[in-house]
Formats: sequence, C-alpha cells, structure tokens
Amino acid sequence: MFPKQKTSTFLGARTIKTGIAVALSIFLSNYVPHSLPILAGVSAIICIQPSISAGIQKGIIRTKATLLGGALGLLLHYIFGNNLLVIGAAVSLTLWLCHRLKWEDGIVLASLVVMAVMVRNPGEAFPYAVGRVFSTLIGIVMATLINIVIAPPRHRPAFREEVYFLTEGFPGLYEKIVKSYAYHRIDLIENIEKEIENIQTVIAGLRQKLKHFQAGTQTPMGSILEGIKLEEYLLFNRSVHIMERVVNKIDDLVLVTRRSYERRRQLEEQGVSDELNYSSKEFSELRAVLEDIAKKLGLLQMSLFKAMAEDKNILIPQIREGVNDLQKLKELSHDCLKRWELVYSEKMDVYFLMSTHQIIFDLEEIAIALIDFSNSIIGEIK
Repeated sequence: MFPKQKTSTFLGARTIKTGIAVALSIFLSNYVPHSLPILAGVSAIICIQPSISAGIQKGIIRTKATLLGGALGLLLHYIFGNNLLVIGAAVSLTLWLCHRLKWEDGIVLASLVVMAVMVRNPGEAFPYAVGRVFSTLIGIVMATLINIVIAPPRHRPAFREEVYFLTEGFPGLYEKIVKSYAYHRIDLIENIEKEIENIQTVIAGLRQKLKHFQAGTQTPMGSILEGIKLEEYLLFNRSVHIMERVVNKIDDLVLVTRRSYERRRQLEEQGVSDELNYSSKEFSELRAVLEDIAKKLGLLQMSLFKAMAEDKNILIPQIREGVNDLQKLKELSHDCLKRWELVYSEKMDVYFLMSTHQIIFDLEEIAIALIDFSNSIIGEIK
C-alpha cells in the first residue's frame, strides 16, 4: 500500500512564523522614520515562503520594484506634479521598464508605488517613497531572519522519507500487475488503479519540493540555506523523472490488462475459450519469468532509491546484481515468448498475442528506466 499525501494543519510552522514576522515588522517600523507599519507587515507575509531562498527572492523582487516605482514616481512628480494624464503615462512607462528589465514579478508592485507616490501632495511624496522602501526592507529582513531562526524549512529529509516509503510499495505493485494479466484478475486491476492515484499524488508533492530546492541551488548561499547541493538536487530531480516514467508504463500495463480481460469476456460470451493457450506449459514458463522480472524490478527500485538516503557504497553490489538479473531475464522472456508463439500462435486470438508482447515491452521499458537511473547512482558515487 502506498502512502497518501500528508495534509498540513492550519497552525503549521509557516503560519506561526508569519504571525511572528508580521508582529515584529510592525513593531520595529514604528521606530524607523517615515516607515509605514502596514506595508512592513505585508512584506513580511509575502516573504515567509516554504523555502528560505524563495522568500529572499520575493524580497529582492519587492525591493527592486519599490525602488524603481519610488524613484520614477518622485522624478515625474517633481517635474509634472500629480496630473492624471502624467500618472497614466508613468504607469505605462513603469510597465515598459519592468518588461525591459525582465522584472515580471514586480510589475504590479512597481506600478502601485508609482501611482501612490504621484497622487501625494508635493510635501508628502518624498517621505512616502522613503517610507515604502524602509517598510519593505524591514518586512524582508524580519521575515528572512524568522524563517532561518525558527523551524527553518528543510524539505530534503521530507523528500527522502517520502521517496523511501513510496518505493517500498512498488515490489508488490509489479507482482500484482503480472498476476492481474496472467490470471485475468480484474480485482487486482482495480486495486492497482487506486494505488496509482496515490502514487501520482505523492509525486506531485515531490515535484513541489523540487521547486523549493531549485530556488536554493541557484546560488552558493542558497545551497547553504536550503541544505542541499546542486548535484543532489539534480539527482533528486532525476529520481522523480524516473518515477514518472515508471508510472506512465504502469498506466499502460493496466490499460492493456483491462482490455485483455474485456476481450476474454467477449469471447466467453461467444462460446470461444482460449484456456488451453494460457494453461499450457509454454505459457506457464513465460508467466514464471514475468513474475521473476516483477520481483527483480521491485528489488532494484528499492535499492536505487534507498541509495539516495543511505550509504550508497553498501548498496552498489545489490544494484549491479539486480541490473544483471534483469538483463538475463529479458533474454529469457523473449525465448519463452517465442516457444509459446511457435506452438499456439495459429490457435490463439491475435489480440491476446499482441497484448502479451505489449506487457513484456512495458516491463522492459520500466527495467530500462531503472537501469538508466542506476547508472546515475553509480556514476554519482564514483
């Protein structure tokens, strides 16, 4: 059984930290000349992000947008006053400058600051612009400090834990897939479909954590703050990509198995039986090989993803053994399929023959994906 995505409680660490950051920002802004307490609080709310680096990036964007909007607003205000046509032109100019500077995330804020500065009375424009900058900086600094000091977000341990528990369910899943096809078990197909939904939910959560990692790996300081190096982020990203490839193939296996089951039911309603083909010695040998492949796939996948969290060197022999076993079983499955075809190809339904080919192909594609990932793991160790 695969784990379901955890739901966060309302009063989580981020919620509490946001409240503390807002309170401190408002408190400190009262002692800074021209600052605007409400804006300091808003900046703190925006800059408490799921990752420290993402919060700093948000703060930098807000600072740049505030400086641009404040400087441009003051310049045009002192030249043209707070004429409505000039305000409209100033907003258009701000939008153009932000696009040119590629500050897409700061467009709205810069435009609001320009507008807010230009509608002020002549004696209020400069203090207001200075207050906006100070307030933004207070909120950014307090949010960043609180995010670092109080329960700093650490997605790396959570990522590894989720990957580990997710991988533990795959050995049983592969075995169910082979049994559902070989023994025409519709109950197993329905069970697999539910498990796939849980897998996809967890993978979506892992993708979200990767976004937090990415923000930290863009700079050396970010890597320190987030506790993850670029090389490890790339390995994590690749692991999720491999997981998605595997799930896509499992989806295809389920589809083929369900259609095969429906086809068999149709033939039974027509009074046609193909039981002899599936109870033959040749098919039993093929089924046994496919069951071995399922077991080896599960064991290899567990070894690979455990290697991301444990001592990799200990697992290297196990990984290499799993790769070699799968390569041998691949050849053996082809030999068994040929023997089965040789005896029964003229007697069996063509659809079942093609679906068996597809089952073997999809299992091989999963093996290729895992072997490909094993090269990344072993290469990373070297």
